[in-house]
Amino acid sequence: FISVFGTHHFSLKTFYPKLDEQGQVIYNSAGDTVFHTVPYFEMLSQERDTISQAVLDGDIYLIHFFDPTCGAPCQNIFSKLVRVQEAYENNPQVKLVSVSRTSMVDSLTVLQKLAHNYSIVPGTWYWLTGSTEETNNLNAAIFPEFAKNNPAILNMNDQLVLVDKEKKIRGVYKGDSIKEMDRVILEINVLLDEYSKRK
Repeated sequence: FISVFGTHHFSLKTFYPKLDEQGQVIYNSAGDTVFHTVPYFEMLSQERDTISQAVLDGDIYLIHFFDPTCGAPCQNIFSKLVRVQEAYENNPQVKLVSVSRTSMVDSLTVLQKLAHNYSIVPGTWYWLTGSTEETNNLNAAIFPEFAKNNPAILNMNDQLVLVDKEKKIRGVYKGDSIKEMDRVILEINVLLDEYSKRK
C-alpha cells in the first residue's frame, strides 16, 4: 500500500476512484483521477454534543463502525485503538472516530460507558451515534465498493478506515490484528510526513 519515490519519500495509495455510469474512471479537467470522499455528516457524541464533518476539517482520522453488543471482539479493537490514541496524544492533527450502528437513544448511555472504560482523550477520540439511516448512509459512503458488491461487509465490526485531510480514503485495515495496527501507525506517520513536506 505504500509507494516509494526516490530514497526517503513515501506515499499511500488513494482508495475508490469514482466511476461513471459505464463503470469508467472519472478524471478531472487536469487529467487526474477523481476519488470518493467522505460526505458531510452530523451526529451526536457520547457527551450529547453535535459533531459534524467540519469538526474534523484539517485532520487525519481513523473511523470505525461497530455494534455496541458485539462484546469481546469490539473490546479487542477498542484496546488496540487506545494504542493509536496514545501514539498521537500530542499531535492534534490525528483523530479517532467510532460510530455506533444502533439507534441514537439506545447508544448514548453505552457510548458514555465505553468512552469512560477506554479513557478517551476529549477532542481526540469521538464516539458517535445517529439514526440508523444516517449511520448506514455514512458506512456505505466510506465503503463504496463493499456497498455495491459485498454489502454484508458493511455489518462487520473490525474494519478501520484512514481518512486524509481532503476526506479521501487512504487505508483500510482489520482492527483485530496487531500487525494491522502497526500498519495503521506507520501509514498515519507517512501521511503526516506527506503533509509536512507540502508546507
